[in-house]
Amino acid sequence: MAQEQATHSPQTRYPSVFWLLLGLTVALRLLGITRPLLGDFATKNVVYAMIARNWASGRAGIWYPTLDVLRDGQRAWHMTEFPASAYLSGGLWSVAGGTLDVYGRATALAFSLLSVWLIFDFVSRRFGRQAALGAAAALALSPISIIYGQSFMLEASLVCFMLATFCLLDRWLEHGHTGWLVAAGVSLALLLLTKIYIVVILLPLAALVWQSPRRRSGIAWERLVLVTILALMPAAAWYAHAWRTADPDGPFAARIFFSVRQSATDHARPWDVLLSGQFARQMFDDLVGVVLTPLGFAFALAGLLDRRWRKNLPWLLAVALLVLVLPRKFLEMNYYWMAVLPPLCIMVGLGWRIVVERLALSRRAIALVVVVAFVLSLRYAVGPAFVTPEADRPVLAAAEAVAEHAEACEPVVTIHGSTLDLLYYCNRPGWALDANSPTLADELRECRRLGARFVVVVGPTAVELGEPVQKCQGFAIYRLLANER
Repeated sequence: MAQEQATHSPQTRYPSVFWLLLGLTVALRLLGITRPLLGDFATKNVVYAMIARNWASGRAGIWYPTLDVLRDGQRAWHMTEFPASAYLSGGLWSVAGGTLDVYGRATALAFSLLSVWLIFDFVSRRFGRQAALGAAAALALSPISIIYGQSFMLEASLVCFMLATFCLLDRWLEHGHTGWLVAAGVSLALLLLTKIYIVVILLPLAALVWQSPRRRSGIAWERLVLVTILALMPAAAWYAHAWRTADPDGPFAARIFFSVRQSATDHARPWDVLLSGQFARQMFDDLVGVVLTPLGFAFALAGLLDRRWRKNLPWLLAVALLVLVLPRKFLEMNYYWMAVLPPLCIMVGLGWRIVVERLALSRRAIALVVVVAFVLSLRYAVGPAFVTPEADRPVLAAAEAVAEHAEACEPVVTIHGSTLDLLYYCNRPGWALDANSPTLADELRECRRLGARFVVVVGPTAVELGEPVQKCQGFAIYRLLANER
């Protein structure tokens, strides 16, 4: 069969099936848009929700992402990445009103939708429309893309900024208009601000230029280097600020909840994880499960039969390097797979093209494959994306009950496993204590000394909490007893 052309006229570039795919992308992520930020990785969700709310409410500046957790008598700072998409959600909420959780999820949905469009555009220009449809479908239906494409987290924006950088740079390489290069630089700056570890994509970006006829132009390389340096400057300034603020010997050390310094320390010895048998097993289980599903993984392997997959090799090498540097992140937190999802989806797209063309699949066969892909995607996505665990369901009722006892700005103590979600929904400063902490009793006494009068609990705890003031199914509120000398 003749090789498919990589470019199309404007009339045929976006076929009707592509618009159906965009509709499916939205529909799958709309299902849980009103669900509270409870369940898998609830702490990560409410961290960004707290940051957005405190900034939008005027309680914190944009340069100090602020949580409701009290440290040193003040709301604590989360000095890691610059949470641009969280601030966007908070800004929309402050202007239009409504429920902040919905704005956070809707922002992620919008980034997800744009990402599917961008990967289709990028792949169609380089590998043809059939491969583009496969890659876009892989991104739309990937379980982790569904789960985190409607979460109050930064990962959906990370994928969008990444794909936008590649797409805009590719357009500059084709047309030569400086505006495309400037837009690519802005997107790269936002990408690096969002997650500095994604600096590894400078390798495939350079390869993209090298694969283009413009590699012969010294001026093109000079402009690219200049734009890259300018894009790196905001990230360098932000992370230097975050690093300095979180200095353990500095004036703000007691106020830091988590920082880029702590993250660097946690991942200082990657080989300990890499050499464990558990790591390799988990990586494979994730790839054939929540990342690509078994069907998507099979298509990705089939993509190796297309010789053009080598164009995607620099991107694959870059993300492999990322996994090797941060293995504990990928082992413990599957949302890190979002950073490596685009090149994997491109491999799926190449495999889809090979299968469709070489096997000459009929429309009925193609429809059957799509149905199987949809079912497998929901198999891995439904629970984490759309179902609130039973143990978390009393959180909203418990938070509402707190308002009947504690003043609006009064610090409270919350206990719900080891997460911050209950404190977030209480909408008060305070402490989120771990129900299983061996020092829980001592921590409660310290909170009482610092002014807390009430502790709200969802779930069991073995520690005597104080005088019960309200007990309901699933939660209880206690008045903390005065500290004894």
